[in-house]
Amino acid sequence: MATGRAASPTQFFIVLLLVPGLCCVGCNAKDDHHKHCEPSVCGEIRNISYPFRLKHDPEKCGDSRYELSCENNLTVLYLYAGKYYVQAIIYSNYTIRVVDANLQKDNCSSIPHYSLSMYNFSDGDPYLVSQLRGTGRDFFHDNFELSKPIIFLTCETLVNSTLYVDTAPCIGSMSSSKSNRHSYVSVGRIKASDFKDFCRIELMFMTSSLRTNDMNISYTDIHNEMIYGFELTWVQQSYSIRDLSRFTCYIDSDTNKVNCFSDCNWENSKSNCGKYIKDLFICFLVP
Repeated sequence: MATGRAASPTQFFIVLLLVPGLCCVGCNAKDDHHKHCEPSVCGEIRNISYPFRLKHDPEKCGDSRYELSCENNLTVLYLYAGKYYVQAIIYSNYTIRVVDANLQKDNCSSIPHYSLSMYNFSDGDPYLVSQLRGTGRDFFHDNFELSKPIIFLTCETLVNSTLYVDTAPCIGSMSSSKSNRHSYVSVGRIKASDFKDFCRIELMFMTSSLRTNDMNISYTDIHNEMIYGFELTWVQQSYSIRDLSRFTCYIDSDTNKVNCFSDCNWENSKSNCGKYIKDLFICFLVP
């Protein structure tokens, strides 16, 4: 979904390398102490650095909101009620790829232990499932969804639709109350008009939007997509500073840098507005 906004004379434009969160106004060089932390290693994930940290890293390293665990040589992210294994951290595009800990490769009957959908995420959460991307030339941006939904359903009758993929023989009925129900999975957003009668949602999960969009796939293919995992980003799309200004941040398509712009409340605080924006620029933590 595209969103647009025109620059106004009261907007300030800031170029940032990394935006895990805003630091306090009035910080000093001590806030850059994370720069001196060596990357942590856990199993195959060998580049755990700011904003991430491992549970037992020195307190000065990383951001506590992005704390990971190392369990049995596997990097673990605990998110909401779920447990996820970290597959990769890609700093170049500000994403972390994770997979539900209950999913097992080569066992297509394994399913995610907890439901998770884009509706779990909201402004202010450490992670988001979409990135705002665009260019600074026109201030028009696209909201790029990193992950797409997977919906597990059970239906009382057989369904003949390309939107519904039969999970048999991997999964029988997911309903504990009626064993004669038919189990399906649907990938991507579905309209209310596509929801079939006598069907109900049993579980919602996510898979990577960067993978195949082929409609002619089997449930085994879908299970392999879940094994690959799904992406989250730590770049927030908006911030507020002392109720004076709300910053909108996006990834510049040309430079791959994080840019932020703001409408400052000049009418209420003309003298402080520029100061806070200057402090924001100085205090942002970059690797």
